Amino acid sequence: MNKSLIIQAYIYCGLSRGSLIASVSTVTIKMYSQSCFYPFDLTKPIISTISVSVLVGSALGSFIASPIIKKLGRRKTLIIFSLIQVVSEMFTFIPVNWIYLSIFRIIAGIASNFTLTSVPMLCAEFLEPIQRGAIGSVLNIAISSGIVITNVIQYFICLNYKLYWIIMLLPVLSSLLTFIISFKLLEINQNIGIVQQTEKLFQYKYIKCFLVAIGLGFLISGTGINPALQYSTIIFKNSFDNIRSSSIGSIISTGINLIASIIALPIIRRFKRKSLLSFGFSFMFITYVLYFISQAPYISSKLGNTLVLVATCLLSLAYSTSAGPLFYIVSSEVFPLEIKTQMMVFVMLISWTSLIVLTFIFPIISLTQNIIIYVVLVLMMFIDLIGLLPETKGQTLQENSIKMILQKKIKQQNDEQNDDDVERGKQIQPSTCIQTENCSNSVFVSQ
Repeated sequence: MNKSLIIQAYIYCGLSRGSLIASVSTVTIKMYSQSCFYPFDLTKPIISTISVSVLVGSALGSFIASPIIKKLGRRKTLIIFSLIQVVSEMFTFIPVNWIYLSIFRIIAGIASNFTLTSVPMLCAEFLEPIQRGAIGSVLNIAISSGIVITNVIQYFICLNYKLYWIIMLLPVLSSLLTFIISFKLLEINQNIGIVQQTEKLFQYKYIKCFLVAIGLGFLISGTGINPALQYSTIIFKNSFDNIRSSSIGSIISTGINLIASIIALPIIRRFKRKSLLSFGFSFMFITYVLYFISQAPYISSKLGNTLVLVATCLLSLAYSTSAGPLFYIVSSEVFPLEIKTQMMVFVMLISWTSLIVLTFIFPIISLTQNIIIYVVLVLMMFIDLIGLLPETKGQTLQENSIKMILQKKIKQQNDEQNDDDVERGKQIQPSTCIQTENCSNSVFVSQ
């Protein structure tokens, strides 16, 4: 019963996250600005600020998530912050100005970070190893579905700016369903023997954990998928001879992302995690080449727009079969149990912070400059994760924990401790009966 509820919560969290990101495309921001009590110009800094506001909130949430989740537990955290997310998203319906909208989206981002940290941890603790891969793909499908549904709604109402609030309705409904479901969840699976998190985080034996966490932190932001989808209304503005050209391009690219996420379900269950990452990274390099070609001076405008559309669709395909589902799967199952919460929060902090920077600068610098950044990041992730990440498919949480701790150093430290104990024992001579005239068993002390 609890497993099915966790899966439902996972789906609703994904829908909420996807629709929350897609609900402020440039088209929606334009509709919102025309309805505002205090209208504003659509400058690039304002568009970037509104677009990254959810990510800023997610990064802020990462700073405070670890102690709060440890204090409240997974279930209570989910209850409280899903409710906060509902309320903050409802306030975005009110058309005040861009600062007001950004503030409440930051609050929604903080709450979203807590829910998307808690639910994967519950999944890792309650689901069997063979089920974790599939459920990660389900989350990716839910996120993609939220984006596609939002873009379809946007297509039909983009010419009536007064209906902008309908685009923002889906994240409210999905967050509300998460809130309702969370009341029925159990707190923790006692069968896996979760230990109390009393370990010091900054120890030599956890160096590998930190290096892997850095690679995982860039797994979503480093692919370029978030700004590609979020700014798709700008990217595809001139791709079609239609007044709704930007919305059509968004639906096509995000629709392919959704289809790829569905295709990835059996693939995730069949292939190993590192094999999928290798495939995804290799495929992403192909898409970056297409982006570069599309910007060449000898390429016609029409052909360039077509290549950008094809490259974005291929990037969605590569992302949905590798980095997308594996980010939450691997992050929730690879780290040692005694530091899992802290490391999950560390991964999320890197992810949201890098997403803020990369999403903010995306419309400001050229597409070629953006692609150079992503090529460097993907190369860094390839070296980091393929070299250090252990294979987690089909492994228990305890087995994954052992692989991530530097056992050789621990053995050396234990041996040194044992040697010190032996040396100390030699220096302290045991008491004997000869050392006292009133010898008896009651006063005999053996060191």
